Formats: sequence, C-alpha cells, structure tokens
Amino acid sequence: MLCTFIEEVLTDNVANPDPQVNDIKVVYHKAAGRSSRIFSFNDFRQEKRTIDIGLSKSDPWKPFKSRLDFEFAEFTQKASLNQQLVNDLFKLVKDAVNTPANLTLKSADDVNTVWESAKLYHPSFSSTKISKPYKDTDQLFDFHSRPLWDWILSQVQDPLLAPYMEWDAQRHHQSDISEVCSGAKPLAIILWADTSVLSTFGTQKGHFIVARVGNLPMWIRNGKSWGGGRIVGFLPIPEGMVGEQGKPGFVDWKNAVYHEAFRVFLEDVARISKLGEVVRCGDGIPRILFPYIHVLSADYEEQCHFALIRGLLGKAPCPVCLVPKGGLSDLKTRYAYRTAASAQILVTRAESKASKGAALKAIGLRNNALWAVANTDVHEAISYDRLHVDIIGVFQKHILPEIKIILKDLGRKAQAEVDETFKTMARWSDLAHFKTGILTLDFSDGKKWADAARILLHATYNVMGQAQTPKGFALLRLFRKWHELNMYLSFEVHTEDTIAAYERTVDVFHDRLDYTTQHDEGDDVKDWDGIIKIHAHIHAARDIRRKGVIANMDTKVNENLNGPMRRAYRMQTNFKNVEPQLGRIEDRAHVCCFTRAHIEAMDQAAKKSNEPIRTADSDEEPEGPSIRPRDAWVFGHVYVGSRRKTTFSDFARQSATDDAFINLRRKLSNCLGDLLSRTTAASSVPPPPHQVLHNVPPIRDSDTVLNCSYMLVDFEHKVSWRTNTDRLYCRSTPDYNTERFDCALIHMSDTEVMFCRLVRIFVYSTGEQKFALALIQPMATVARRADAALALCRLREKPRRESMVVPARSIIRGAVIVPDRQHDGEYTLMDGLDTDHFLRMMSLFQNRDMEIVQ
Repeated sequence: MLCTFIEEVLTDNVANPDPQVNDIKVVYHKAAGRSSRIFSFNDFRQEKRTIDIGLSKSDPWKPFKSRLDFEFAEFTQKASLNQQLVNDLFKLVKDAVNTPANLTLKSADDVNTVWESAKLYHPSFSSTKISKPYKDTDQLFDFHSRPLWDWILSQVQDPLLAPYMEWDAQRHHQSDISEVCSGAKPLAIILWADTSVLSTFGTQKGHFIVARVGNLPMWIRNGKSWGGGRIVGFLPIPEGMVGEQGKPGFVDWKNAVYHEAFRVFLEDVARISKLGEVVRCGDGIPRILFPYIHVLSADYEEQCHFALIRGLLGKAPCPVCLVPKGGLSDLKTRYAYRTAASAQILVTRAESKASKGAALKAIGLRNNALWAVANTDVHEAISYDRLHVDIIGVFQKHILPEIKIILKDLGRKAQAEVDETFKTMARWSDLAHFKTGILTLDFSDGKKWADAARILLHATYNVMGQAQTPKGFALLRLFRKWHELNMYLSFEVHTEDTIAAYERTVDVFHDRLDYTTQHDEGDDVKDWDGIIKIHAHIHAARDIRRKGVIANMDTKVNENLNGPMRRAYRMQTNFKNVEPQLGRIEDRAHVCCFTRAHIEAMDQAAKKSNEPIRTADSDEEPEGPSIRPRDAWVFGHVYVGSRRKTTFSDFARQSATDDAFINLRRKLSNCLGDLLSRTTAASSVPPPPHQVLHNVPPIRDSDTVLNCSYMLVDFEHKVSWRTNTDRLYCRSTPDYNTERFDCALIHMSDTEVMFCRLVRIFVYSTGEQKFALALIQPMATVARRADAALALCRLREKPRRESMVVPARSIIRGAVIVPDRQHDGEYTLMDGLDTDHFLRMMSLFQNRDMEIVQ
C-alpha cells in the first residue's frame, strides 16, 4: 500500500514538481474545488492550526458571570457533587474567606497527613497473612481487618452513645449470659458478611464483614451516623484454579480459608468472651463485659459458610435445623434444631475415625472457627433474612416468574392490562413508580421488587380469575398468603398476638402450596419442595421471639454499605490491590463519622447554653415535634400548606365544571353546624377555641378561602405506636405536571370510618375564626364474589354530587387505591401500603358486612 501511494504521489504531483519519497499527498473532494497538496512527511506530522486571538470571544465563560464562576461549576460537575454537597461546598468556601486562619490545610499532602494522624486515635485496618495448604502447596492470603474488640470499645466507651446502651437483658432481646457472674453484662455483636461486585463488569469483588453493637437501639445501630454499622474486614477471595473450580475438595478448602480468616478476626473477642473484661463505659461506670455473637446476618450461601454445611448438596440443607432435603416445603413438621455443642461432638467423633473425610461428609459438618466465641451458638445466631428469602427469593425468583408464564399463555391483552396498571399507579411517597410496567423488569434493587409485590395482586386478579385460569387463580391465592407473611415480617413491633397470627398464616401458606401443585398440568410442575427459602419461614417466629423484629437481623441495611464501597472503588482507587486502599478509605469514613457526631453534640450543647458556636459545620436542626412549626396553620394533628387566597364565590364557581361543588354553600353550612360546641370525631379532646362555633355564621361570597395543595396528617402508627406523618396532595393547578387527588381514611363518628377521595383542601375564614376543611368524594365498601378468596378490599365511588365537607381533623391517615380496569368507578384498596395500613385493614374488614355486587 505504501509503494502504491508513493507511486501515486510521484505521478500526480501538482503543488511540488519534485516530490520526495514518503511525501504525503492530500487530495480534497472534488466538490471542495481545491487543488491537491503535497507535504513532506515531517511537515505533515507536525502541522498545527493557529488561532486568531482577535476572533476569539473576550468572555468565553458566558453565560457564567465570571471565569471563576465557570471553573467552580466545572469542578462540581467533574466531582459529581449533588445539590446538597454543592451547598456544603459554598458554605465551606464562605467560612474559609471569612475566617482564613481556621483553614490550615494547603494541599492534598496536608489532607493525607492529617488523615493518617487521625487514624492513631481510632481502630484502623491492618493486614494479616493467613495460610492454608491446598494439595500440599501453601496458599497465602492477605486478610485486611480492623480489630473488632477495639472497634466495639470505641462505641461502648463513647459518652454520646452511653445513654442509649442497654446492658440488661430484656424479653425482646433475651440472653442467658447475664447470669455468667455477678456484675457481668452481655455485649451483643451483630455480624454480616457477603460478597459484593465492585467493578462494572464484575471482575473485581469484595467480601465485606460489617459489625454492629446490638446493645444500641435499632434506630442508632441501623443508621448511617455514629453508632451505626461499619465495615470491619475484607475476607480473602480464593481465586479459582484451572480444573479445580467446583470440586468438593476445592470448596472445602475455600471454606477453610474463610474460617481461618474469621479465626484471626475473632481472636480477641473469643478470648474475652470466656473471661470477660472490665471496661469503663461511656457513662463512667465500669462493667464486666462478655461479648458474644447475637446475630449472623447473611444470605443462604453465606449462612452455609458460617455453619459449615454443604447447602443444597447436603442431606440436611438447612443451617438451623435438620430438615431432610425432601421436606423443605413441609411447613407443618418441625425438625430438631442444630446446636453448636452437638455439632462439635459429631465432628470430634468423625475426626477420630480412620475414614475422616467420609465421616464428616455423612454429617455435612466441618470444624467451625465461630465455636471459639463463648456463649455463641452459630446455628442459633444465623437469622432470618427477609430480603433474600422473601423479596428477591420467594417473590422475585419463584412466584413472579410463574405469574409471568401464565400471563404469557393468556395473551398480549392480559399482559398489557397488568403493565398498564403498574404504569398508572397512584403516586405515594414510599412507593416506586414503574414507567415500563413489571413484565419486562429484570434487574432492580430489593426496594423496587418489594414495591412490585405490593401492587402485583391488584394488577392481576382481573385477568387471572378462576374462570380464565384455575392454576393462575390458585397461584394468586398462594401469593396473597405470602403477601400477608411478608407484611407480618415487616412489623416494627411484635406482640404474642401478631407472632401467633404469623404462625397461623404459615400453615395456610403450606396448604396453598399443595393446592397450587394440584392445579399444575402436564410436565411443567413447580417444584416447591426444592426451595430452601420456603422452609425458612418455619424459623422466623423463633428468631423474632429470641432476637426481636426482623429488622434487627435483615441483610438489607447491611447491603446498603455496598454502594459507598463501589463508589470508593471507582473514584478513589487505582484498581490494583484494592483492599488496602478501601481499608484506608473506610478508616477515614470512620473518623469522619465519629468527629461529625462530636461536633454536632458540641453545637447543640452551645445552643442550649446560649454560647456562640465555635464552628458552624452542621446545618441540621435538632429533632423537633412532628407537627410543623407554623402553628397558625396547624389544626389538631393536621397541617395545611401551599395556600392560595381566594373568595368563597370564586371557590364555589368550580361547580360549573365539577359536580362535587354543587350546593357547596349548604354542605359547608352543615359541616360548620356539626362543629357547633362538639368535640371533633377525630379526637376525644375538645377542639381549639377558634374552632368552636356557638352560632353558625352566614356564609358570604366575600368570605376568605385558602385553597391548599397539600396537608400533613400525623397519626399514631398501629404497629410501632409512634407518630407517623402522611403527606396528602390535592392539586390541579398548572404549576404541576399532573393532577393528584389522594385518598384518605376518615372518621365519620366515634365508631364509624369511611374511605374517600380528596376533592379540595381549604381553610375557611369568617371574622376571626379559621377552619381547616376538606371537600371529599365518599366511597362505599362493596365486594365481588371473587374478592373474598383473595382477601381484597373493594371500594366504589359515590357520585360526585354526593360530596361532603368534613373537618380536616377527621382525617385519620392517607390511603392508596388501585382502579379496577374492568369495572368503572371501583377500586381495590392497597392494604400492603405499610404495616399500619395492613393492621388497620385486617381489623377493619374482618367479619364486616359488605354489599355484594355481581
């Protein structure tokens, strides 16, 4: 090619009559009208275009007002800072300008130096060599971890956490080790371990250990601030050897490496767990602490590593009990529980035999590093994992695929109806939006799968009825019972009654498993018996009684730490030998968390004592009451916001386009009359003085009406007994892209409640009196014959002209309803909106007479 080109240059030279070898000829397109040019090789390679400075803009940074404005904005873009971080950066810059003496750091080296100095005051990561031979060849691994006991003491001895530490065993957090000796106090450790993919293509993985102190309340230890869980170790990941991957010997060796790392990690804790250690705690009181592992939070694969069993390849695949492999779907038979003591005896006997390997294989056990920690039973510590068992287990991997298969058989129309229901779901603050439906959703996080489970029954019951598909209807009835199990497991507080209700639901779920199998046709039969996650429901009630609610042990809160590690890997490492780098990053995060907590404590103490705050690094306000501070717009447990002033005549004029406003004057007068010298239906206490009417005033066209776009409703959560807040919208103004008229549950009397749709939220003023009111469209509770089988709560809208005006104080809380796409004006109530809603609906619709519609 080069020779041909040289020949072409030599035979067709226009610009240079004497071309040389290696000269470059540039031939322009004939439409350009330009002659060809010949360059020497060096001139062509070094050619540069010059810029005429006179033609360039004198202020190229526009529309930014200055070059510095652009460069600042450019920095925030390159650093991928969100809005909050940009505001924080502005504040830091302003503080640096106002008090330059306070900023002593001058370069990245200064920052790194102070980080390294800070590590001296906190437990930091270090590396330990561990060795395990494989086929007579020693294999060395670097195990990176921070001293677990030192990390625990950093929380136990901190005065900020001292008021929240619980040292005495309680029923909801029961432990027998408080009887070890007089003055002994149990120190509960919660551990989580799992493998996470760090790189985009999965070539780099990390095997993290996360620790939490169980003596702290759940809202602290599961939080992201000081006192919450932190990564305390990076387990080695043995690389697969050519031809060895998957072999029993290689799997056993990987488990041996795993437990050798844990042996090193737990060495100090194991020693102290036997003898105890006197520790002066954050409240200044010395205590003899006996650490033990209270909870092992992990998915099934990791549970098998902890328990050192062979998983589904073994004869007894459950890490908690001795259920045989063929009995996993039998939820009514209880099998003997595994115990660490009996396991140690069996292993000791097996190791004494000549055929050691065969004997250990027969019992599916190995020597366990966690046995070294006193007062710890690894099988009892292994806990129910709602995320992997229920959300991305039973639902996402088993029930949902079965429903998709049936919908495919029913045809495109049925599939389109289900997807359309998901796409058009009412908006709610804690409910994901499904822009593309559900049937094409393949990959998402646990939160979105949980939200899909809330909606699925309401989207499918019309197209998967008994008449269309008996098998599909049986599957929906099974799904309904799983939904109830999942809701019970979500409870923030349990009582003996709710645990008993869960156990009864497990029995019904078992019966419907059999019923579903009976309706399978042909060879395509779902084998529920091979699913370990079905069996796990047997152990949930026991775990709740021994360790508290499932949120104490769920893996979801721990897996949230994977995200920051992935970001750190992408943005703060060089992608080589990443564990030491991630350990250094985690050390700095620990220092930040600790220091920020103490700075905020100092700021709050200064505010209380009216002293000037020395550094204003925190914008957070102290936690206040649940009701908003603008008391003028607070009416009992309700706050109304986004108010627009109008007159009653203009407000009522909407009746020309909306029948709900017909006879508004009479409806408003009736409501005001009901307020006459009576207590509101929503509360047993008398209404505020400005809401007591001794004479119903005449309603004048000029009276002031404030049209409100939203309201905040405080209510006592039926499960947690805490005050929660619903944000209800009622808007149709052009300021928003979509209309939104939320639904609510309201009091009609001391004993009667009703569901309704909000038409308008408004404040009516007459003279000095103000009244927060709501114009609502009532809904009647009805039922279709198929609803009972699926435990659906059905509502039917009353005509708009039958609207009512009610006090805003009568609203109990919000509700979400799903339109019935085959029956206009009818809806099903989403009882799985949250645990409060679920418990209210269970009591509200139990044994209640409803109108039966055909």
